[in-house]
Amino acid sequence: MTKRWQVPFTTASLFRLAYGLGCMLDPEWMARYRLAPSLQDHADPRMNLRGFGGAQTGIALYTLARMRRGDRPRDLLGLNALVDGFDAGVSALEIRDRGRVDYMGAGGVAVNVAMLSLWGAAAARLSPRAARGRAAASA
Repeated sequence: MTKRWQVPFTTASLFRLAYGLGCMLDPEWMARYRLAPSLQDHADPRMNLRGFGGAQTGIALYTLARMRRGDRPRDLLGLNALVDGFDAGVSALEIRDRGRVDYMGAGGVAVNVAMLSLWGAAAARLSPRAARGRAAASA
């Protein structure tokens, strides 16, 4: 039986895994369909996108594996929220440096804010108050 806190963890981790694998395995496709920045057929940006995808894949697989065991969900929550918070900040810095809001910058902020909302839902389900409320409702 899935615990309520595992639903947002699973949802966010599967999204992170799909995106990470796409960036690693076919970065040109990701860029062509505007799911990642343009690579302009250059090897260095392609390698950087693959590295980013590798990091995202690693975080997703680690989270899913530890979550299945029920290991330290608050630590997993902290790791994932920190990564998505920094990714949103990086996109905001890029918008500032470009001097305009474009598709990539706005998408980077929006996707990471959506991910942060999933981590917020997970945090609410992990809170002691929520656990007490569920226990009282089932009594």
